[in-house]
Amino acid sequence: MKILLIRPPQLEVDSLSSTAVGIPIGMLSIAGYINKKGHEVKIFDSLLYPDRIEDKTHYGASFERIGKTINEFKPDIIGIANLFSTQMKKALGLTEYIKSIYPDGKIVVGGPHATARPEEFLVSSSIDFVVIGEGEITLAEIAEYYDGKKDITEVNGIAYMKEGKLQLNKSEYIQDLDSIPYPAYHLVDLEEYFKMSKAGRGSRLDDIFHEPKREVSIITSRGCPYECIFCSIHPTMGYKFRYHSPEYVVGHIELLVKMYGVDFIHFEDDNLTLNQVRFEKILDMIIEKGLEFGWDTPNAVRADALSLSILKKVKQTHVRSLTISIESGNQEFLNNVVKKNLDIEKVIETASNCKKLRIPLHAYYIIGFPHETKENIQQTIDFAYKMMKNYNIKPHLNFAMPLVGTEMYDIAKENGYLVTEDYTKGRVFGTSSIKTEHFTPEDLKIFHRNFYKRVKNLYLMQMIQDPLILLRNVKIFLEFPKNTIRIAKVALKRTSQDYK
Repeated sequence: MKILLIRPPQLEVDSLSSTAVGIPIGMLSIAGYINKKGHEVKIFDSLLYPDRIEDKTHYGASFERIGKTINEFKPDIIGIANLFSTQMKKALGLTEYIKSIYPDGKIVVGGPHATARPEEFLVSSSIDFVVIGEGEITLAEIAEYYDGKKDITEVNGIAYMKEGKLQLNKSEYIQDLDSIPYPAYHLVDLEEYFKMSKAGRGSRLDDIFHEPKREVSIITSRGCPYECIFCSIHPTMGYKFRYHSPEYVVGHIELLVKMYGVDFIHFEDDNLTLNQVRFEKILDMIIEKGLEFGWDTPNAVRADALSLSILKKVKQTHVRSLTISIESGNQEFLNNVVKKNLDIEKVIETASNCKKLRIPLHAYYIIGFPHETKENIQQTIDFAYKMMKNYNIKPHLNFAMPLVGTEMYDIAKENGYLVTEDYTKGRVFGTSSIKTEHFTPEDLKIFHRNFYKRVKNLYLMQMIQDPLILLRNVKIFLEFPKNTIRIAKVALKRTSQDYK
């Protein structure tokens, strides 16, 4: 069958931010699998075609351009990725447009919001199926159904409407991730993504102070055994930690580095280091093979899964920085409310080891949780400042975001804490959509603003006191003078939490 996978255009709800245009990881993985099953696959990434249209909040290809691609390719099945709740209306608008110009095409939608709330998509008659959870095997089985090889009841991981009622087929997570081929990079032009990175729309927009690289993001594992109330990964990927073997991961890296000239990799796993034996073997193989590429962990890893022996090997592999997720500076709050199951003393130990080894370290913190008090918030802010002062950890202070499908969303809704339930509002970068008896969104902005004033002053002091930090920052500008203009443009355009 002919299958077209589409990343829809984006709704830029924050007029001061830029849409990130990293490679479509999920679609490339799905494409690799269904291509292996013998289907003809095409990927259309709307974000590579920033058409000018009257709607200034629209970023990406116009619906007309997408329609032209559909009419030329004439797919049997059209798969649409909807990663974020804020983009739901844009995805729905696209499905309805496609159905109006190409009524015979079967439309399938997938992603975290679709998994958590399939009924919100299936209210539209333009959508035939919603994929629940992982998409590789499910989309292949949908193709078998349309090919007459499977009954609809035998297709795992789908939601659909039958006689006006929502039907949910059972879902099963993929246990052998190595059975999935490497992402189908041959179906996209990676050079176009490298150009986007150089134009300031790389996959990680908070990395504006580094020269754009031939960068890609990869995911080497799925699932998480922890129960953090803010995380939306469980409905899509489950609680069981599943992972590619070290051999698969290093083979994937080798393909990217040697065939596509990739020189920087963002490991976007939720739990890259959870299985420490596996992660250490990956590092050993990278060192043994002499693979030359820079890397980081922008999606964060757990501080309690970074032993000193592992960190010493991390240091040997051209790591640019590590990011850990701490969330709160109050141990009791971290245990009982956030449910992070993280020992703060272990965080301090890891921070100390990174400082000794001169591994740049970043940390995520969150304020504005339901049931959080101003005292709790101040404790987190003071802890973040202390960690920066003592261990040079660059802090990223974020507002709690009640994503659909998370326990935090349910808590906020049950207690009347949601400022709005419109997914396209109140979910803007740098804003809070929670208001409680203890704080308002405006209170959080004040905490945030005052914190970064302290951080800015501390950072300047550290540069003066530590010649290596100063040299590293000077080096960025001396080696890449052309980057100065790009940095200025991006920094002025974006509402950056770090550089307000």
